[in-house]
Amino acid sequence: MKTRLISAAILLFSVWAGTAMADGGSYTGNWPVTAKLPPQFGNTGCLSLIDNGTVSSPHSGPVKGSGDLGGGLSGTFQVVNNLLVVNLQSGSDSGEVVYISFIARARNGNIGNGVFNEPGYLASAPLTFGKKGGC
Repeated sequence: MKTRLISAAILLFSVWAGTAMADGGSYTGNWPVTAKLPPQFGNTGCLSLIDNGTVSSPHSGPVKGSGDLGGGLSGTFQVVNNLLVVNLQSGSDSGEVVYISFIARARNGNIGNGVFNEPGYLASAPLTFGKKGGC
């Protein structure tokens, strides 16, 4: 009986782990980002993601920003339906929390192109992710 319970537990864990990593890989790492913003805005940065599943989806976790885009800010990310959504808290305005967002295609541990959005400045721009480990 004990052997069957242990076997069942191992099987359930294996199925869960396989489902959690079904899209192929981890997003943990340092990712360079470049947004096509007007000259008065900074347009480069680095996002440091830790893919530990702590934010309501298997591929999610904390993120820190550096550089012109998000430097010194922190927040969370998650990958849902092959879309990466990063939200960095950039301050507060009249008691409301303000975020900047990075949204991009993501699959198999790779991140593609997307959109940068900073609602407080009404700035949105095409966004390019560089190669993991590039910053």
